[in-house]
Amino acid sequence: MIRLFALLTVLLCAPILNAQEEPTPSTFHRLLIFNDSNEILVVKIKDRDLWVTPGWYLNQDSTIREGLTNLADSYALKIHELQLRGVFILRMGLDQKTSTRLIHSAVAFNEDYKLPDGIDQVKWLPVNQVLEVINLPHIQYQIKQIVAHPETVWGGTQKMHWEDGVNKFEVLEEFYPLFVASNGGE
Repeated sequence: MIRLFALLTVLLCAPILNAQEEPTPSTFHRLLIFNDSNEILVVKIKDRDLWVTPGWYLNQDSTIREGLTNLADSYALKIHELQLRGVFILRMGLDQKTSTRLIHSAVAFNEDYKLPDGIDQVKWLPVNQVLEVINLPHIQYQIKQIVAHPETVWGGTQKMHWEDGVNKFEVLEEFYPLFVASNGGE
């Protein structure tokens, strides 16, 4: 009876001992907000020398549309013509954790903005200047493809990590078209 109990205990506990912890999924939404002059909003992260476009990590409290609208609202911007433009995999850090990165575009009804928490500066810039100001290479790479071919939703995989204070970037999978984007807005 003791042997049977020991065997059952081992059989019941073995899956627990061998179970691997499931990775926590990371989904980040980047928003390219255009004004009527076809300029893009870029933001400087507070206390860092990082220029990017606004972005937001998906949480369980809102839908994608709500999250992107709230992100624009945090800058006092009202947006329309919200469209998906890219779905990318980004492998980050030395441990290469995987994050899904979605890039959306929208047009702002207004150009007056406010600085939300965590942001030092905000600028409207032409696309060519945006690509010079944004200082994370994987974001430059993605935006350049999206603005060059706005009719297509793109996929691809990149990896990045920081090394001696420098952001290193590598293309693991070239861009490929997922589908042709619609012309209509929302």
